[in-house]
Amino acid sequence: MIKKIIALLLLSIPLLGNAQSIEDWQVGINLNPFYFDWNSNDQGLTDVHQNIPNGLGFGLTVEKNWNTHWGIKTGVEYSKQNKKYDDAQYSGNVYLADINMDFKYYKIPLTIQYSHPINKNRYLTFNQGIQFSFLNDYKTTIDDALQSTIFTPNQRVFISKINANDSNNTNPGWIYKKNTFGIIGSVGIKGFLTKKISYSTNLRYEYDLTYSDLDEYYILNKNKANNFRLGLELGLQYHFSLKGCGFCALQKH
Repeated sequence: MIKKIIALLLLSIPLLGNAQSIEDWQVGINLNPFYFDWNSNDQGLTDVHQNIPNGLGFGLTVEKNWNTHWGIKTGVEYSKQNKKYDDAQYSGNVYLADINMDFKYYKIPLTIQYSHPINKNRYLTFNQGIQFSFLNDYKTTIDDALQSTIFTPNQRVFISKINANDSNNTNPGWIYKKNTFGIIGSVGIKGFLTKKISYSTNLRYEYDLTYSDLDEYYILNKNKANNFRLGLELGLQYHFSLKGCGFCALQKH
């Protein structure tokens, strides 16, 4: 899917036509494959194998420029991210464990956008702003020689590999914070495919200033961890103007 969208954008670039006003309203869709990590110490790791990219987001965008240079960009995005550890020493346990963590977030970015014209159909764009993230779901699996433990929202499943009678199901509550706040920024290119359709390709970063884990339920002794993401943002936008809008004219009377 990602390869098809990238190929479509690359093949469409030579079709650039007459210049379109960048000051129009823009609604679009975006795709964001990224690398995810956090800035914790992760004590006790002997080996780490991680799939790259280990995160993927997609969503809707809304943009409006006040003039040819300055504007605002927002939207809503759904993303999932994964973190893996092999042979990890976690939370004082004497046994090494394989740990797999999956997270699903809804995110609302709000950025100030600066556009610098390269030519009549193409712009260099910079975005910087804030982002609110809402943890929708997660699953953390800790697997060692004696047991498997699975954490999901409001549930912990403990499965003993030695004695099936020791297995149980408890409710420790959420082990990660439901809401986080951070900063987001990007730099890239915006160009026009037609008078009404534009594309964008950006290098994007995100850093959550809020700690992602709860103090009493941290994994891997990584207490006080901040999410960090770095990836691509590929988008398509539809341009329209509210000038001459019949409904808007009625609103003025």
